[in-house]
Parts: sequence; structure tokens; C-alpha cells
Amino acid sequence: MTKAKRAIATCNLNSDRRAGYTEKLEISGKQRHQTAERPESLMQYVVYCDESRHDGGPNCHFMAIGSLWVPRLRKVELTKEVRQLFRRLDLGSEVKWSKVSRQRIDAYKQIVDLFFSDPDLRFRVIVVDQKRFDPAFHNGDRELGFYRFYHELLVKWLEVGNEYLILLDFKQNQNAHHYHDLRTALTLRLQGNARILDLTVIDSQETPLAQVCDLLTGAIAAMWCDVFEAGTAKEELARHITRWRDVPSMTTASSSPQLSKFNVFQIELQ
Repeated sequence: MTKAKRAIATCNLNSDRRAGYTEKLEISGKQRHQTAERPESLMQYVVYCDESRHDGGPNCHFMAIGSLWVPRLRKVELTKEVRQLFRRLDLGSEVKWSKVSRQRIDAYKQIVDLFFSDPDLRFRVIVVDQKRFDPAFHNGDRELGFYRFYHELLVKWLEVGNEYLILLDFKQNQNAHHYHDLRTALTLRLQGNARILDLTVIDSQETPLAQVCDLLTGAIAAMWCDVFEAGTAKEELARHITRWRDVPSMTTASSSPQLSKFNVFQIELQ
């Protein structure tokens, strides 16, 4: 196991019990257990996060930061269902927006169909105009500003009384202390009304639900950046998503950041 991988905290999500739960965390080779009682009425969610076109290169006028929200009680079932779909569609490698092709368009449409057909799956994405993003407002630290956008993505959907496990896709160039800063900021904002069980990083190559998040986030970023050529597979898949959303255009934003099946919210920077 590499040093970078050891820095990733892995969580055992399968240890739920009727009266309580146990989290098993492995950090730098050390293990510890936490056990706590929880009321039966609260909900627990696993939130997979990803980002697209955030590097600010060509054709990256907008960046998108997306999140897939999954009830924890259905996490194992849905992971199995999505993995089986990938196998049935003969998608051997990692599923992601960048791999959408004419040969695979029908398979990727079925992945989109699975998401929209399951009432327990929700997606929220924020879109940021990069021309208005000034790192000077974030102590000159572009990555710090990036994680402040993550805060805005998540905090609107963290509900009173619920508990959340937030999983970010691992990136080699990201500073680990920003993950801690993000969790601290969310915890302070919640003031005990909701609980962050953990905020950590994962390898999306091994996580089918994270790959669904990548697919949807990449699609929204591409729509807003208007990078499609007519008749391409990616344009066809984008239109397929737009039809499911039942909105007038690919770049139609949601009217508010409130809970919904598919929420697209544009951050207005001054």
C-alpha cells in the first residue's frame, strides 16, 4: 500500500445494527472503533462527490462540482445493482464521462435510466463561471476556493437530524488539510443539527456509484461549456439527460437549491 493510499480513510459501511452502528476506520495502518446509539427515525446518507473542468483549461468556461446522494441502507444493494449493470453492458473499464463513445452510447443511456428510475438516488451539482473565480478572494489559494464551492454544494442538502458520510474522489495533487478544513466548516455550519460521520477520499475506479457521479457531473459541465459537436455520442447522451430532467434546454438551472431529483445550481460570483 502506497503512502498516499494509506492516507485515505476507509470506512466499513456494512456494520449497521438495529440499535446502533459501528464505524471501523483505518488511518495510516492504525484501527479504531466508534460505537454510538442512534434514534431509529434519523436517516443516514452516503454522498459521492466529483468535479469536472475545474482545471481551467481550454473549453472550461464553467466548472461543475457534483454529488450523488444515496441512502446508506441501500448503499450495498445499489452498488451491487450498478456493478451488475456495468458487467451486463460489458463495460469492463471505469465508467466516466470522458469514455462516452458512439459504440457505448446505448450502454451509457441505460446507466442514466437507472439513476432516474430509482427514487432513492438524487444528484446535486453546482456550476461556477471560472472567468469570475478570483483566487485572490481565497488567500491566493485556488484549491481553497475550490473547497469552499464544495461547502456550498453540500451544506444546502444536509438536513436536521440526519447523518452523512461524504466521499470525495482521490486526486494526487490535492492538499489533505483542505479535506479537514471542509469537514470543519460543514460541522460549524450545522451546529449539531446534522452530523458528518466522516469526510474522506476514495478511489472511484473501485466504486460504481462514484462513477455514476462522474458521468452526471461531466455531462453537466460539458453542457454548460457548450463543447458538443452535432451528432456526437456525448451530445446524444446530454440530450437524453435533458429529456429525463424535463427542462427546456441543456443549461436550464434549477429554481432553488432545495432537495430534488436532479438539482443544477449556478453559483453567482460578484
